[in-house]
Amino acid sequence: MLTQSRNSSRLLLVIFLFIVTISQFIHPVAADGKGLIGAGKWMYRPYCAHACRRPIQNNHLTCNRDIGGHSDNTTHTHTRRHSHAVINTAECYLQDAAFLRTMALCIADRCPRENAAISVIEDYWEGHIATGSVGDWSLRPVMSYQEALRHALMDVEQAGGMDKMPYTARGAPLNVTSLIEEDVYLSTHKSMVWFEKIETGHSRNSIGAAVSAVLIPILFSLLRFLPGNPLWYSRLTNTLEKPLFRSRPELKATIPTRGQTLYIVYLILTQIFLAVFPHPSMYPNASAPTQREGLMIMIGNRAGSLAMADFLALFLFSSRNNLLLWITNWSHATYLLLHRWIAYCMIIQVCVHSAVLLASYWDVRDTEMAQVYWIWGIVGTLAFVVIWPASLNPVRHKAYEFFLAWHQFFAALGLIATFFHIYELYTYNWGYEIWVYIAGGIWFFDRFVRLLRLVSTGYRRAIVTSVDDTAEYIRVDIDGLVTEGHVYLYFPTLTWRIWENHPFSILSSFTHASIQDSDSASKVVEDEKNPSTTSSVSSVPSSNKSMRPRTTILLRPMKGITRKLANRVLASSSLSISIPVLVEGSYHSNAATVQKLAECSTILVFAGGVGITAVVPILKTFGDVQSKLFWGMRNDVLLLDTAVDAEIRGLKRRGVEVHTNVGKRFNVAEVIREELEKGEEGDGDIGVVVCGPVGMAEDVRIAVGEMGPKVRRGVVLVDEAFNW
Repeated sequence: MLTQSRNSSRLLLVIFLFIVTISQFIHPVAADGKGLIGAGKWMYRPYCAHACRRPIQNNHLTCNRDIGGHSDNTTHTHTRRHSHAVINTAECYLQDAAFLRTMALCIADRCPRENAAISVIEDYWEGHIATGSVGDWSLRPVMSYQEALRHALMDVEQAGGMDKMPYTARGAPLNVTSLIEEDVYLSTHKSMVWFEKIETGHSRNSIGAAVSAVLIPILFSLLRFLPGNPLWYSRLTNTLEKPLFRSRPELKATIPTRGQTLYIVYLILTQIFLAVFPHPSMYPNASAPTQREGLMIMIGNRAGSLAMADFLALFLFSSRNNLLLWITNWSHATYLLLHRWIAYCMIIQVCVHSAVLLASYWDVRDTEMAQVYWIWGIVGTLAFVVIWPASLNPVRHKAYEFFLAWHQFFAALGLIATFFHIYELYTYNWGYEIWVYIAGGIWFFDRFVRLLRLVSTGYRRAIVTSVDDTAEYIRVDIDGLVTEGHVYLYFPTLTWRIWENHPFSILSSFTHASIQDSDSASKVVEDEKNPSTTSSVSSVPSSNKSMRPRTTILLRPMKGITRKLANRVLASSSLSISIPVLVEGSYHSNAATVQKLAECSTILVFAGGVGITAVVPILKTFGDVQSKLFWGMRNDVLLLDTAVDAEIRGLKRRGVEVHTNVGKRFNVAEVIREELEKGEEGDGDIGVVVCGPVGMAEDVRIAVGEMGPKVRRGVVLVDEAFNW
């Protein structure tokens, strides 16, 4: 039943994300094409027609169908990208004879130079005369292109030839058929070609950054399917699993492995490279008179595009229902670490976008800053920036609930502000909003699946019991519930913040009928902010006659909710309370790697304190081979717990060699070295599992990283600790 539920959830997620992504690229908008500029959408087709309209779009029109008089003024085009003033109405462009005839004369003269087909010209005429670059085929001019050209040629003949025709002047009234000066046209044409090229670069670079960020974990994970389980792959994996360097205790949870570092380096280099290249050098032009101005426009806008492209991996990697957890062998902890680094890149790109474009528009800042799009841009920038200081390790560990609320509120605000920043400037014209839709779709779907998981388990009551007199450890037993891996618990009566929840690993999902309720054992997360995760497969008892469903969790109270829970237990004379609980689960943080243990002939397991709860299910599932458990703890309180004792005795009966240390650490490097030196090629792989404090996990990673590549057998490393 659980397997069917998981498969259904996975299928629904795949279908949903596919529909959300595809639907955004076919969203009906007014602009030409669908998708992003350069990826299904275009700005200027043909360039010649758009370059004819741009120099005269802000000339004052009389909106008359008939013309009289001539003008001999000259003009030059505007250079600003955004024009907020409305000079003429759409109806005026559609019916003004001087405007239509001037356009037709320019198109007839310039478009043959780029071999523009008459069908393309007529399509432009029917959909862009009133709007410019954004097509709207419901707004058709009162005369066709051919008719306007015929009248324009009659005006030329009446004037005595082309050399007698007046020229347009920027901002001046346009009330007669006129010519557009060649240098003005060429500058505008070059500007449009340049601008569409850099916009195409924005789109393609953004798609490349977003897709590669998600595709790299998938491609590298495919190596695990190599036939024959080659030794070189194991050695490569062990080398990459080693921490980049030894760190101070307070930084251990944030230091990436060598493999994670390679991804981070790739991420940073691509963010820098894609923000600058390609750079079409077409200066001077009407939008960028100098290369410096052109670079500022390009880098400023591209940084904004890349920041939005980062939304895909940013939101996907942080979600509990991350599709990549099911199709790759990367752990949830890895994705969360990469989520932070992608967030750093995104925040930097947002700041570059804001700062560079502020400098670019400095001379018109008073006008731009009053615009609604600019205000929303400021809100979005500030929302993303203020997330960073509240996400630092000291804040996250000491005030986890505050960090979580702050993080989610400003992330949502930043996403909303980004949408309105785009909408107020472009509405739905150029496809930038697609990135917001994708991010929002991932965020909402993750919450929807969380709700489904909550509903599937229903309302429960938990028996919370202190393992000792001081509630150093407490046990949570939930009868009638079968779970596996780890779950998120909500205690709605413990705090007014009913949305708060924390992850805990499952020690067991069944209990012997002869064991009293008070003897159920629970598992803890070493720190409520740093929960230990569990195996991907829970052990199902062979006989249902002597077993009944019960989820057992053991936890060590720290701060926040777990401390409140412990205080409530201590206030009870029996050191045991019954409390409502909502259970969200089950989740698996490292499923694909755990499954590799099935190919191992030897399994070494290291547990620290309550980390025992994460490794017991693994040993119960894969412990039929030669297995050794090394469990270190600060005191013997956990050994005295009857439920934990029952699990340990059960492991011993299965042939697991159990070693315990109270008050001192195992020399994990020596243990691993001795075991690795015993085997020879052909003896089968050795599995190394660790769940405990970050220091223990780092020691194990270093030992495997140093010795694994040197031995003649494969080594599978499973780190079951979450260090959030």
